[in-house]
Amino acid sequence: MSFVPGIAVPIGGIEKELGRLWEESGDDKTRASLINLAVYNEKEGSLQMNSAIVQGIAGEHAMRAILIEADPEAAGSSASAWINMHCYPRGSKGGAVCSEQISFRLGGLAARSLQSVVFSHLDSDLPLALWWQADFRSPVEGKLWRWVDRLLFDSKHWKDPVAQFAIVSAIEGLPEARTVLCDLNWARCLPVRQALAGLFDSPFALPEIRRIRSLEITHAPGFRTTALLLVGWLADRLGWKLDSSNSFRDPSGATVTLTLTESVGASIARLHVVSEGASFEVRRDPDSDQYVTSASGTAIPSSGRMVRAPREETREILLAELARGGRHPLYSKAIRAIEALWV
Repeated sequence: MSFVPGIAVPIGGIEKELGRLWEESGDDKTRASLINLAVYNEKEGSLQMNSAIVQGIAGEHAMRAILIEADPEAAGSSASAWINMHCYPRGSKGGAVCSEQISFRLGGLAARSLQSVVFSHLDSDLPLALWWQADFRSPVEGKLWRWVDRLLFDSKHWKDPVAQFAIVSAIEGLPEARTVLCDLNWARCLPVRQALAGLFDSPFALPEIRRIRSLEITHAPGFRTTALLLVGWLADRLGWKLDSSNSFRDPSGATVTLTLTESVGASIARLHVVSEGASFEVRRDPDSDQYVTSASGTAIPSSGRMVRAPREETREILLAELARGGRHPLYSKAIRAIEALWV
């Protein structure tokens, strides 16, 4: 039996049918929405996958979800739509709080008119987060992006990172755009960055950050881009300049060697930094919910601690990103610091 994402409705009658759905749902349900979340995907079956994701997060982040499964290369023009609600108990007050979901399957010309589909079904003037699950294409179309507040994507899935980053940079740089780039891969490596930064809190360890001579990262298969974002963050913050595919020059002219190793385990299983007088490590064992951090050497007293490692499921990363406001000022800088390594 094929998946059905809700109640089938005519494209021109979506808002009317949503109103009817609310009328028939009873007085114990309350409509709630803090944000518009549009999700775009070009793979068959994505509506089922994304409906499950929305159902999993709507209880913690009320929204109007607009899900789009598109085939822009199809002949002619086709469009189908469904509506649905995701409801969750309201605790001691009784009743339920509900988020709306509108799903589209678009083909051909309809799929290439994305902005009219999305913008005509936004929930008032609430912020728009667009989660783009397909490859970005050139040229950049300003009519779509100027309305997007937060553009979510995952560079982990990029097959051509250099070209894709050039396109998202062009989107961010549009004169009329207000778009904040939100790479889920950047959010994925945030806990590791925080764990490493914590090792240099000590006044004994802090001087060693300018004397780093080697950096080793062990990452899971498919997570090389996550490791590269970590490298880019360090390179930008410490002023390293790429010297070759496996080394940098720091501001003093000294060489910093880079080693990336692929191994089954956590997305980032080990981060090992060696300076002139100390060694620093962040490690996460398979299935562990903790990072083990340690520091030792002739220049510093030995230390270690456990740091909570957040779950790496898409749901957890997405919820954290939707809850986070403001821009990501270091992201583009980190990308550019290691751009030649993306190839």
